[in-house]
Amino acid sequence: MGMRRHYEKSVCGTMLHCEVIEMGRDYTVCLWDEVGGHVGSVCLSAARPSLTGKGVSATTSVLNCLGHKEEVVAREIAEAVATQKNCTVVCSCGIHLDGISPEMIEEILKACRELKEMILASS
Repeated sequence: MGMRRHYEKSVCGTMLHCEVIEMGRDYTVCLWDEVGGHVGSVCLSAARPSLTGKGVSATTSVLNCLGHKEEVVAREIAEAVATQKNCTVVCSCGIHLDGISPEMIEEILKACRELKEMILASS
């Protein structure tokens, strides 16, 4: 059975949850908030040799639900994990806070990046 990890980060009056599931050599990552969690954007990143000829990069496909902007977070996490682990990663993200301000968006992005670093450090 593959590894399964859960991370949490409190931000803007809600708890962000991040579930990482190892599936053979690949990973599924789900990121949501405790109040308005949903599927907003899904990114699939597949590792490949970098076009520069040095290192690993990723090709990413994106599915967004109408009006959702979680792609920024889902893409960043999927590509980072795919390139570090040289595998395929699916990241599903859905975060919703009513009346969110630009400052709150920045705080949530920062918290999501901290969750990404927790994932990357766990391998």
